[in-house]
Amino acid sequence: MRTSEAIARHAWCAGVLIAALIGCASDPSPTLSAQQLFATRAWPALGRCAGCHATQPTIAFLAPGTPTEAYATMFAFQPPIVDVASPASSLVLTMGQHTGPALLPGDADAILAWLDAEHAERVPDPGMAVTFGPIDLALDMVNVALHVVHPLFASLPSLGPPRIDTSDAFRDIDLDLAAGAAVALGGGAAVLPGFDPGDPITIHFRTLEAP
Repeated sequence: MRTSEAIARHAWCAGVLIAALIGCASDPSPTLSAQQLFATRAWPALGRCAGCHATQPTIAFLAPGTPTEAYATMFAFQPPIVDVASPASSLVLTMGQHTGPALLPGDADAILAWLDAEHAERVPDPGMAVTFGPIDLALDMVNVALHVVHPLFASLPSLGPPRIDTSDAFRDIDLDLAAGAAVALGGGAAVLPGFDPGDPITIHFRTLEAP
């Protein structure tokens, strides 16, 4: 075999090997379904809740205590604790400290990831994104009249998933804001546990509309 032919053959073989390696490296990881995310992430995060919420009839949204059966129970439970239209507003996330402990931040992140997957699977894509803003927040700014219900604060770390305010400090807010008016939410101050002061903040609303 002539030298030029040998070089060409080695180059071709190297190209095939590189292509094969790239193909292996670029194979996407299998995407878990929402129900699989519930079993692998949300269910372990709800482990501390099962002692009460899988056994006491009036609050047993985790009954009968296994992930497969509890998955169906959570969607059927009344009053609703899962809101797939607005995942971050789901009561399972926002109930905070009650007769039992509040969710730990990492547990809330896992449950929110599951709820976001449920939203993606169950809520049809409207075909066009609906957005509000951007709104420049400023003192004495004239605003249109708004009906505001249950604002929920979340931070957006540069690494990792969003973190919600697990204390749900403004869960009782339901107000109509007249044009040009200003009001302090919940007295004007709140502690947002687990938030880094350097991370941007988003606000989710159960309702934000013109009355």
